Amino acid sequence: MVDATRLPPAAWFDTDRTFPPTSVPDLLTAAAATHADRPALVTAGGVAYRHDELAAATARTAGFLRSVGVGPGTSVGLLCDHHPEAVRSVIGVLRAGGAYVPIDARWPAERVASALHQTNCRSLLVDRSTARAGYELLDRVPSLTSVVCVDGDVDAFDDADRLTVMAELWDSIAADPDEYRGAGFNLRPRGATFTEAEILAYRDHVVALVAAAGEGCRVLEIGCGNGLVGKALMAAGFDYVGVDPSSVAVAGLSAWAADRGLKATVRTGYAHDPGPDGEPFDVVLIASTAQFFPGPRYLATVVEQCRRVLRDGGRLVVADVVDPTSGDNPDLFRIPTRVWESLSGAGYAGVEIVRRAGDRLPDLLARRYDAVLTAGAAGRPVGPVLLAGRSRIEASTPWTGPGPAPEDLAYCIFTSGSTGQPKGVLVTHRAVANLIDWVNREFGVDAGDRLLFVTSFAFDLSVYDMFGVLARGGSVFLLPDAELAQPERVFDVLTTEGITFWDSAPAALSVVLTATRGMAARGRPALRRVFLSGDWVPVSMPAEIRDRFGDVAVVALGGATEATVWSNAFVVGEVDPEWPSIPYGLPMQNARYHVLDERWDPCPIGEPGDLYIGGECLASAYAGDPALTAYKFIPDPSPDRAGQRLYRTGDRARWLPDGNLQFLGRLDDQVKIRGYRIELGEIQAAFVRQPGILDAAVVTAVIAGDRALCAFYVCGDEPVDEAQLRRRLAEALPAYMMPSRLVALPALPVTANGKVDRAALAELATRPPAAAPSAPRPAAPSRAATGSGSPAGEEPDELERILRDAWVEILGPGTDGGDFFVVGGDSVAAARFVSLIREDADTVLRVRDVFDFPTLDALIARARAVEEAQR
Repeated sequence: MVDATRLPPAAWFDTDRTFPPTSVPDLLTAAAATHADRPALVTAGGVAYRHDELAAATARTAGFLRSVGVGPGTSVGLLCDHHPEAVRSVIGVLRAGGAYVPIDARWPAERVASALHQTNCRSLLVDRSTARAGYELLDRVPSLTSVVCVDGDVDAFDDADRLTVMAELWDSIAADPDEYRGAGFNLRPRGATFTEAEILAYRDHVVALVAAAGEGCRVLEIGCGNGLVGKALMAAGFDYVGVDPSSVAVAGLSAWAADRGLKATVRTGYAHDPGPDGEPFDVVLIASTAQFFPGPRYLATVVEQCRRVLRDGGRLVVADVVDPTSGDNPDLFRIPTRVWESLSGAGYAGVEIVRRAGDRLPDLLARRYDAVLTAGAAGRPVGPVLLAGRSRIEASTPWTGPGPAPEDLAYCIFTSGSTGQPKGVLVTHRAVANLIDWVNREFGVDAGDRLLFVTSFAFDLSVYDMFGVLARGGSVFLLPDAELAQPERVFDVLTTEGITFWDSAPAALSVVLTATRGMAARGRPALRRVFLSGDWVPVSMPAEIRDRFGDVAVVALGGATEATVWSNAFVVGEVDPEWPSIPYGLPMQNARYHVLDERWDPCPIGEPGDLYIGGECLASAYAGDPALTAYKFIPDPSPDRAGQRLYRTGDRARWLPDGNLQFLGRLDDQVKIRGYRIELGEIQAAFVRQPGILDAAVVTAVIAGDRALCAFYVCGDEPVDEAQLRRRLAEALPAYMMPSRLVALPALPVTANGKVDRAALAELATRPPAAAPSAPRPAAPSRAATGSGSPAGEEPDELERILRDAWVEILGPGTDGGDFFVVGGDSVAAARFVSLIREDADTVLRVRDVFDFPTLDALIARARAVEEAQR
């Protein structure tokens, strides 16, 4: 029996506080009424929206979304960069009654599709930078019926520049004396190489698609090129007309036909203008050409124009279409199969998708498909896919109907899952309102605050960042992702744009502080509040923040995505140098922390146990996973709280005598790296799915002063090429889950009881690699070619010595022949590397340079170029 005097007192659990049970849109509407003319969303170009303008704009967005089926119980994906239209769109989703599902653009398509599928998203909001990626998801996510570009019109889905270079490109290709290279095959020295038999198999496959319309029919081939297919059609007796943007190709094919006395017409032209009305065609053929179209808007125009020259019952054959789900050729225009059903509504009676079969076609071409549209009466209903843009949003009637209830879902944010399947955390408006009420009241947020929005929409810190300060009439400053990746730019904004509030994981701020050490501020910093959460807060960081920005309130926060961003906080005053880490802190309003033993009994003060969270902060469930929900959200065992729930965090903790919690680690193999919560099992699952990999284990280790992911794997009979393995893993894992080091072993070490010896692997991970692994990045020029290093036999000069010393200090000995990000570096290490160089050299390298020139030789060459430019 535990002595009751050793148990946490009841006062530690007395966090109940009344708050307005409302929704996020209601909070923002109230702020707009009080602070109508104050700035709400701000960029480097000035105020994008005042509060009253934002309220009106989000009502129009909500009106549009209601018109495409968004409402209570529906989910909308968000795949956008950081800009005002993205924030406006999120608020519009909430005003329409839907829940938003933020997607990180760095996720691979497989992970994005999984998140959208689990939440049954009907609409996906994209911007100009992500429009093509969103379009390509249509086949992977059957529930999607609309893809909407929020900061541009429908033509934002197209690459307008592509069309202008096509004629010049194909002129150069057609001029190649090799027949097959002149047809576009085998152009890349390191690309796929096709044999003559494979090329002819492709030609015969396309000819067969045309021949299905009947012998001797009238054929128009758009994109005929040098005539690989057209020559076969002419020889077979088809009445042939060819069109191509290349005058070189047209001249060559015309001469070929004339020399053989074949009746054919070949002329220059583009797919969107197949020629004047005349005798209609039985077949219009577009073979290996659609992948070079600018995009979906152009494709729709081509399909419509082709119908104009087709007879009723004629066929539009679009052959050799690149399938987005294949993962091939990301630089080409890849067309989801569902799109054809929508396009065929403009005067076509039906569409057939031809999947390729047989062993004559090479793998790359066998993975493509053909679309055959049959011309018919106009007026057939258009299919289910809608592409829309900002003009349609702005023309929509504002939504003035009821908004969401406090118990309705506000968002679903995905976290790493141990089975390899990310899990979506569903959170209500009520839980968000409790969070905002607590932060704004407890820390004095007011209309004068301006928060710099630096976190990903898919990271739960963004929830407060978007809504919290706006709810008090303050403003949010937005930088595009490309600028957020430049710590010097972020520091400049912090010191010149009146930023009062910073909120991020510790690593994100550490990159800025380290990379800009010694940089003078251009303005007077207004920063007065720094929130740090999502990972361990180094005990040295609070002092460094105050050294750079003055008397700043530094707050370390903790919690879980399942507990609505934060559920505890510790206001950092004087740091005890004996602390192993910043304490976990005290629970927020309406949140309760419980440290329980294996019998779910409270642990005495000072004794470790399993950490549980209860209260208003809890999420509703995991999306589509009732079993996991039941396991992680358990009934509160206390008879005083019957009917309430506790969340099983998987953390170990203990109460300190002053009522603060001390975090002791994870129960499972879930870790946090640079603020991202990662299940090591998800990475391991991705490894063992790769061909040739028999087993794998992933551990964390401290490399160059930072915690990093290291993967060990066992191959089958044949070794696995590391560069290829990294490329395949990049298709399944986001960049922040990619291990810094990959090590092949003959077998994984085990402990006496037969389990993988993770301690041995962690120790092995800290050893410098015996040889630099090959990298998937472009090879850096050699020293001989660039003069980057000193000639053989000569001592390196001072600049080279500084860079080499900094490299070894950051990454360790034996790594200077490899790629910075393959031998253990990351963005934090890059910032430290640049900072070390600035301490000893006048040459100013930037963190971006490490990404662009990731080998030591390339960086030395870059430093010399910068040094020369500074003279």
